[in-house]
Amino acid sequence: MIKRLQLKQWQWFIVLWLCGFLSLAVVGGLFRSLLLLAKASLH
Repeated sequence: MIKRLQLKQWQWFIVLWLCGFLSLAVVGGLFRSLLLLAKASLH
């Protein structure tokens, strides 16, 4: 039972880490596109 719990915890940790990484990538891409739009509108 303990081993199964540990496996589940590791799976959740990996899933949460991947979700956080993906969300950061999406936010970074949106921020970059917004910055590019701002630069284009300024010039």
